[in-house]
Amino acid sequence: MAIEHTEPLVRAFTRFGATIRRVRPRALAAWVALACAALAFGAPGSAQYNPQFVVQPVPPDLEIRVRAEAVILSDNDGGNPPGVITVPQLRAWIGMMNASLRNAGAHIVISFNPRTDLARVRNTTINRLSHDSNGPAAKLASHYPGKMVVLLRAYELTSSGGGVSVTGNGYTAYNPYVPVGSPDCKTGIEGACSASYSVLPSIYCATTVGTDLVKPGRKFGPLGPDTSGCGITNDNFYEYQNFEQFAHESGHYFGLPHTFPGTYDFLGTPALLQSWYRGTPRSGTTRSIHIYDGDSPNGPLVTDGTNLTSGWTFTIPDTRPDAGSHLITNNGLSLCNTEKKTITDSSGASIAFQRTRYTLHARSGGPVTLHFTPDKGNVMSYFLCKRPMTYSPGQVATMRSNIVNDPQRNYLLCDDPRDAVFKKYINCATGARRVFHVVFPPGQSPPPGGHDAYSHYY
Repeated sequence: MAIEHTEPLVRAFTRFGATIRRVRPRALAAWVALACAALAFGAPGSAQYNPQFVVQPVPPDLEIRVRAEAVILSDNDGGNPPGVITVPQLRAWIGMMNASLRNAGAHIVISFNPRTDLARVRNTTINRLSHDSNGPAAKLASHYPGKMVVLLRAYELTSSGGGVSVTGNGYTAYNPYVPVGSPDCKTGIEGACSASYSVLPSIYCATTVGTDLVKPGRKFGPLGPDTSGCGITNDNFYEYQNFEQFAHESGHYFGLPHTFPGTYDFLGTPALLQSWYRGTPRSGTTRSIHIYDGDSPNGPLVTDGTNLTSGWTFTIPDTRPDAGSHLITNNGLSLCNTEKKTITDSSGASIAFQRTRYTLHARSGGPVTLHFTPDKGNVMSYFLCKRPMTYSPGQVATMRSNIVNDPQRNYLLCDDPRDAVFKKYINCATGARRVFHVVFPPGQSPPPGGHDAYSHYY
């Protein structure tokens, strides 16, 4: 069963764009309990540990190269809305992620060659991909062994039912790794065929982020001009094409949670921050500002009634507590250079904002004062205040560990003969289930129609 991480759609002044509505409006209880969610990766469909195999620690400066497979979807008749992502735009997204990884000293590189790593698939169901369509999507992902699969789809179903709208959101689904060519997935149409994937919008220019309030006489926002070529105009907020969206979803693919609590950004009022503080901390933690630290071992392992946080690794010690960006934008303030303002509501709690920080004044058996200084340049936040955004050293260590040690991720290295240097660091012993896929040397091409042939299966 897929374990999916939803990135909610937000309005013009938040992370994912102007004309895109939220996907998961949800009534929140007075408080959300903090619960210990066991770290649960998908069952190792094609990876088995060898207890006799002893691995050495991977040197932190040994470069990890991950091949990405981009699958651009369309409807069965080839139809799509205008503005489907181009190869240069796809390269821009991947290039920005590589810049974020490079600036963080991650020694991880996302490799993409459109001649061998780009597929175009006609499938109306997956072009409207949502969590209830995981089966067909997981089967499609199984056709690209040894790669990080990114599905680019155009639409989402409307909440009213029956209709569709262009989407700007993304999420990541964790599935058992049972690729084409393995005993349980010989041809790619068997029910067991499965692989993890990330989902991104295929309409590149439709996914925008509103940052700061437009100032009279100031043409550009906090990041200077938008450089996407999308022709974005500023209305109430300075807007940018969401250049870090690929990096954010790939962070989830490599096991990173958000810097704020939970699978979506919902702490948008003083009352909700106060209610969260009053909630029951999970066993082994205490009620403090750290319950707002979404990825830390000292912070919350959040349950929202689903298993959406399974597959994330809560091992990151160095990101700051963060209540999310909606707390700022939902109150009509600038995302990056936040105006000085104090807001209150009927709960009696208040929040005092300043440019880079804010303070919560609440009550929980007595007065509580919490000072927040969120990292507005972190990829796994919902801010967009730095170009490129970056990962913390703890996030880098977590990604590298997951790629090497998690059997649902180390196929990214084990299955590529060019990564032979990693064989002494990774347990690639998998019995008959491990399948080494064919790698086409530089300068050579796959068989004619090799990728497009997948269209005939769906």
